[in-house]
Amino acid sequence: MKTLLAALALTVLSLVGARLAFPARRSSVGVRLFLSSGSHFVVFGFLLGPRISGLLTDEVLAGLAAFVALGLGWIGLLFGLQFDRGALKTFRRGELGLVVGEAAMALVVLAGAGALALAASGLWSARAAPFVLAAAAAGCVSSPTGAAVVFGSARVRGPVARLSSLCASLDGAVGLVALAIVFAVFHPVQAPGIVDIGLLRWILTPILLALIFGWLFYSLTRDRIAPQEFVLFLLGLALVLGGSNLVLGTSALFAAGLTGVLIANVSPIRRRTFAALVAWEKPVHVLFLLLAGSLLSLSSWLIGPVLVAFLALRIGGKLLGGLPARRLIPPNPAVSRFGLALISQGGLSVAIAVSALLTLGTTIPDARLAALMFDVVVLGVMANELIGPPLLKRVLAAGGELAAPG
Repeated sequence: MKTLLAALALTVLSLVGARLAFPARRSSVGVRLFLSSGSHFVVFGFLLGPRISGLLTDEVLAGLAAFVALGLGWIGLLFGLQFDRGALKTFRRGELGLVVGEAAMALVVLAGAGALALAASGLWSARAAPFVLAAAAAGCVSSPTGAAVVFGSARVRGPVARLSSLCASLDGAVGLVALAIVFAVFHPVQAPGIVDIGLLRWILTPILLALIFGWLFYSLTRDRIAPQEFVLFLLGLALVLGGSNLVLGTSALFAAGLTGVLIANVSPIRRRTFAALVAWEKPVHVLFLLLAGSLLSLSSWLIGPVLVAFLALRIGGKLLGGLPARRLIPPNPAVSRFGLALISQGGLSVAIAVSALLTLGTTIPDARLAALMFDVVVLGVMANELIGPPLLKRVLAAGGELAAPG
């Protein structure tokens, strides 16, 4: 009964929060900057969780796994739908290469420096590797939310703005692929008697699930579906897709993202699908942030120094990864600092952290490392959502692409 009441309460909070707690365009830039990040929902979720009020106990949170599966499936589908080959053809290969390159560089910097730091402090072990890699996968991802705040407060036009918007929208693909590989490499050993083809099996499993669900979507939507029924269909698709991967220990985000890619390039109703997912994005986003906040532990003093290192390394990785932009943008004072335009993070990074906590946390016997990874990533997202937009404005201003101050 307590789980049912919690589910109903979270559903109401998500619907009300999505309607009231996001900023309107007429709001000040400061208000939009604070509210667009959704950090207040993470804080509220932490207050509801087992560490503060206890309204959402560990047992209740375990019973709300379906909501987590729904969120992972929905976020993955929405992200994957952006990879429409028709839209991607409008960008040069070098620009798409930069999207992959800057995120990959941030991933390497975060993973490499994290491993070296743990080794130097004597804390490195085989159990630490997956959590370091998962944190790097979440950290390499940018978010277009900060750009939306900046672009909504000023007339912005130019190659730096265009390229930064492209990278922030699509570089999450690197994080999703990296997470899927981490889950495959560190997947638990199967029980005796079960055929296991090792790493290849756990890489192919989410791909196969994506193909199956993509085919189901295409087959079941060839006939016209009423708007209300279509939303329910998408909710069911996201829930089952996310839940099946959580049960198998594979990446729900990767499978859902790949399903979204298939829909974007095969289905004749891809635009309708994208519009429906966007229309219900805020309630699902609020629900997911509330649950993410309730999973925070904040129980170790190591969070402070590790968080500072995480933020610094991520900025360094993005700066290094953004250097190839010099070949794509005409001589511009902002090009050398292009990586600073990609500091904002958002819901996809939080989703990667939640997925890693629930999957790796159950397969790797080190709850302390799992909690530390999750806390640092979520707090890092909250910090980067606040510092990212001002840094983006400075880069655009240096390049002369900020036409009116916000």
